[in-house]
Amino acid sequence: MCCSTPGDNKYYLTDFCGSQSACGPIPSCSSSSYFTADAQRFGCGKYLTICTDSRKCVKAKVIDSGPAWWVEQKANRPIIDASPSACRDLFGHKSCGWSDHLSITATIARANDGRPLNGTFTLSEEEYIQLFIDHDEALMQCEKENECNGAGL
Repeated sequence: MCCSTPGDNKYYLTDFCGSQSACGPIPSCSSSSYFTADAQRFGCGKYLTICTDSRKCVKAKVIDSGPAWWVEQKANRPIIDASPSACRDLFGHKSCGWSDHLSITATIARANDGRPLNGTFTLSEEEYIQLFIDHDEALMQCEKENECNGAGL
């Protein structure tokens, strides 16, 4: 499970905070910026659109590797390990663990796609469907350019 992207783009959301990462410094964990681990899936510096089932979303930058393989094994589902602000703003929780089973979708996004880097946004059904089309194209491109799935880690 560790490095593959599920065909349905479904994950559980967990949160993390620290001072060092595989891709550089971690932003302040008390800030409203959104970040994720999962560089082994998507590559450092990529952006992800993370959405709840109600299509409430945030855009987060991949800044670290992880989570540990055993976390996904215990959860029996892939994990997106994100900033505490993503957990708070998407679900209203102070923290998110794998056993909370907070289901999300995560898709590769462009930094300049017109969606905010800070704050939540809600997608229409058409916009939500387009996320998956854009994700598949971005995933093929980053694999072609060897910029995802842990390249450079």
